[in-house]
Amino acid sequence: MADIPPTFRLSVPHDFGVDVVVDGGDVVVTVRGELDVLTAPFLWGRMEPVLAGVSGQLVFDFAGLTFIDSMGLGVVVRAQSRMRGEEPGRQVVVRHANAHARKVFEITGLDRVLDVQP
Repeated sequence: MADIPPTFRLSVPHDFGVDVVVDGGDVVVTVRGELDVLTAPFLWGRMEPVLAGVSGQLVFDFAGLTFIDSMGLGVVVRAQSRMRGEEPGRQVVVRHANAHARKVFEITGLDRVLDVQP
């Protein structure tokens, strides 16, 4: 995702938003709108700089998420991979996933790798 030249990137949709809050060793990433091929690079760009500082949980708060596709899942998996490569005890948590998002995590088997909470 980071390999896409800036000239090829579109602007972030007005109904998409990402907030990143660092809370001690935890980071909470709140996503609003559709997480898809267009918005996934924006999410990665906002959260990637803080990943090295996570010593506890990286929490994705999907309460405002309306849709997620394979590119959106790719960002979550990429973050999980980055977290696994660092110090032990760090984990990725997905909170407030709606029925659509939970189904996507179940179909892909990611619900068995990540802590997916209702």
